[in-house]
Amino acid sequence: MSAEQDTQALYGYETLRGKPPPSDKPLRLLSMEYCPYAERARIVLVKKGLEHDIINVHLGNKPQFFLDANPNGQVPVLQHEGQDIYESEVLVEYLENRFPETATLYPKDPAERALARLLNAQHGSKIISHFYKVFGAIRSGEQAAIDEACANFQKGVESWAEQKLGDKPFFGGDEPNIVDILVWPWIYRADILTRSNFANYLPADKFPRTLRWIESMRLLPYIQATVAPDADLMKFAASVGEKTVGYNIASKHPFYAGPEKVAA
Repeated sequence: MSAEQDTQALYGYETLRGKPPPSDKPLRLLSMEYCPYAERARIVLVKKGLEHDIINVHLGNKPQFFLDANPNGQVPVLQHEGQDIYESEVLVEYLENRFPETATLYPKDPAERALARLLNAQHGSKIISHFYKVFGAIRSGEQAAIDEACANFQKGVESWAEQKLGDKPFFGGDEPNIVDILVWPWIYRADILTRSNFANYLPADKFPRTLRWIESMRLLPYIQATVAPDADLMKFAASVGEKTVGYNIASKHPFYAGPEKVAA
């Protein structure tokens, strides 16, 4: 039995080969169930009410059609009118500009739009990079490194999320905007991983504004429609920490991989 068959038996999904049939929807998203960057795209597609289908890909055994669409081999990739659009922020901006008649993501006021862009430019270094450094520390198995990485993530939350939220329910004010959508996948995961004792990202007694924001976001219909179940996110996080990476645990969409790898 190949390593991939072992994985399929463990996580319970069917691996498809070759190239997916043409979509009968105007938009197709090449995704991976638990990728936070791909989640950004899924949220925007649902919020804007855009008809689409989703193909999940095995990022450890990438099919050729996926590499043809994005030679960088990263999700998400949006396929629309013969074009392959990738890099999650570029993709989201494309959807905003191409479908302006649907739900607006960016503020209309030029000053507020500029502020939203500034906040988006900041959270990569304040939040996202430190989120992944915790995983690196966990893989090292060194508790001191894990504690330091979690502390650095918490500093980012304090200096960015807590300060920027203030007394507002959302980064966008009374309603969420593009800032809320783009940072959500990482802060949400940090909360889930903390509550499940995977890593101490967000202690409950330290970040009241951020935790209040998480609860407000979780009530939004387009978040509820796109977020993975907590238990599945935990299974995926554990697989990453153990370096086994179950790329398609409990998949809700067709899942494609490259040629089957047979164990020697």
